[in-house]
Amino acid sequence: MAALPLIMQFVGFANSGKTTIVTQLVRDFQSRHHRVGVIKHDGHDHDWDEGKDTHRFRQAGAPLVAIQSQSKTGWFEQAAVPLERLVARMEAAGADIVLIEGFKRADYRKLAFIRSEADLPLLAEVTNCCGIVSWVPLAPQKLPVFSIDDWRQIGDFLLDLHEQERSADSGESI
Repeated sequence: MAALPLIMQFVGFANSGKTTIVTQLVRDFQSRHHRVGVIKHDGHDHDWDEGKDTHRFRQAGAPLVAIQSQSKTGWFEQAAVPLERLVARMEAAGADIVLIEGFKRADYRKLAFIRSEADLPLLAEVTNCCGIVSWVPLAPQKLPVFSIDDWRQIGDFLLDLHEQERSADSGESI
């Protein structure tokens, strides 16, 4: 049986650095020969392909539209697919790491992004938080705190956490 993927959510308010860190981690994990999938929550319901043929097909009423080229495939679905199904699709496509930006209320493990002390109430709102990424020095916390500038340490932390979890699941001692 294949190992379950590392699944991590990145949650925080707008402009807290989530996309920047996820982008850096994708590059880092890919360089370490991981297959990385990314899921992004669009809280504003933007129309991603406006003006394109795929948009015209969707406007005509097609609930499922795919576009394929020599090097990529895109899939549009006129329905909100539950996060769990998107994660399962990523896993089925071979992702061994799935990074999720947003979806604050989902139940996956999370890193919370704090840009200023005004963002600290976020920590009381999110479940399954395993670490904090901060722009500012924070008072001591129960969770590990990472500087927004230290994406390598964040990546190592995530891989170590996943390895510990896999070892515990297999009954191995660490």
